[in-house]
Amino acid sequence: MDLDLSIAGAKEERAKLKQFHTILNSPSIVPEQAYRMSANLYPLVCYINNIIGLYLSKNYEVIPLFINRALKHINTHPAQPAGIAYHDTVTLYLRHMAHVLKSYSSMSHELLCELIPEEVLNAGPQQIPSIAAST
Repeated sequence: MDLDLSIAGAKEERAKLKQFHTILNSPSIVPEQAYRMSANLYPLVCYINNIIGLYLSKNYEVIPLFINRALKHINTHPAQPAGIAYHDTVTLYLRHMAHVLKSYSSMSHELLCELIPEEVLNAGPQQIPSIAAST
């Protein structure tokens, strides 16, 4: 399965994902301690980087599983002050990734609905946050 780039808007939304990928690993947004295994944010960083890796390798079918895990982590681990910008950007990214999968892939709607909450799946395209857009 691949993304259908012939659909209007697909290339632009894919370009946004590339921007998100750069931002989500930028030292300006990832809290300093986030890569320590004992950090509260570490699992979320890993889930997001798994999504990025799956996307880059075009293994789209597994991405909804990691969107689900990332959302569960966000819901059960409130952001610490140093991690608020990261949490907010991740939330936008997960919504945007869900939009791209729903709109431009042949992934079944049932699979997407099974793993991704409706409010995330139907959030539509997201904008790159202004605090991150300058990174």
